[in-house]
Amino acid sequence: MNGLLNDPQYLGLRLAGFLVIMAILAAPSLPLISAISQGIAKSQKKSFYDKFGKQFTRMCLIYGGTALAVLTLGFARYLTIDPVMLQGPYQLPLILSTGVTILAVIVLTVYFKAWKTMRKQKGAHILLGLLSSVLLFAAVLCVAMVANVLQSLEYFLPSMGTPLEILTALISAASSKAFITYMSLGIITGFALCGTFGQMYLLARRDKDDFGRDYYKFAMPYAAKWAIGGTILQIAASIVMLVSTQLPILIEQITSSAPKDLLQNPIVMTWGFALLLPVFACILWTFIVLSATPMRRKVSVYCAGIIMIVTDISLLFAAYVGIMMTVAQPVVS
Repeated sequence: MNGLLNDPQYLGLRLAGFLVIMAILAAPSLPLISAISQGIAKSQKKSFYDKFGKQFTRMCLIYGGTALAVLTLGFARYLTIDPVMLQGPYQLPLILSTGVTILAVIVLTVYFKAWKTMRKQKGAHILLGLLSSVLLFAAVLCVAMVANVLQSLEYFLPSMGTPLEILTALISAASSKAFITYMSLGIITGFALCGTFGQMYLLARRDKDDFGRDYYKFAMPYAAKWAIGGTILQIAASIVMLVSTQLPILIEQITSSAPKDLLQNPIVMTWGFALLLPVFACILWTFIVLSATPMRRKVSVYCAGIIMIVTDISLLFAAYVGIMMTVAQPVVS
């Protein structure tokens, strides 16, 4: 099983899977942003924030549902190659992950469907949105914990263990510094992508959800501000990740290699993309925020979206390699 997931011939499949992973990582933050926007709408008496929150929740159902469907198909395909996951100790974690995911989807759906019926109970409705966000975070964490054990060469679930022993082993594997670091970075990148996806969603739904020119003049810059804030946080997290993993190696390779060789160096290129490209995305979003006609800046929206997708694929790949290199270092006792 581990050999399958770490086989170099599946590198392209893993890279493609990053697209699905990014959508899944972004899903928990979307209802959180919706609930925050509802809170602003309630305190400032501005309905545009409430409409924006509803659109973001719908986007979460669409994007998250699509990503979940693709993940399910990929998992089904994986089972045809290696059906061991349906046997022994993997049954319990899979049941728990599935249960939490279904519960999260149900609560999120109720949150969206109750938008009109709970109009006079905004406080309770906001709490429902926050609950859906928490459950989505829990679902993503459960799935990540199972995936962590599957790809790990160090941690295994006891084949003949009790349910308590299996859960203990699962939590023990998730308590590793490598898992916590990578998962934290993933959640941050997901949060940064919310505003990115949101802008593209606003453009895609402009004709179907016609809330008027004034609303979109508000909504597009508002989504861009979320994208800028999340991306700044992501850049900071990327720098911390680089310093704690591959900075000495990166400096050595930059100083000892010819400029033309650097373009063929995967470590230099991935970290270069991860740290420099989001700056250009933030510049494009700043133009959108300052624009009098933000909905006309379609090129900026889509270019920034493509930039962030390339950025996050590079970042998640570079961080994974960096963490694995750190873990693989010999320990002197």
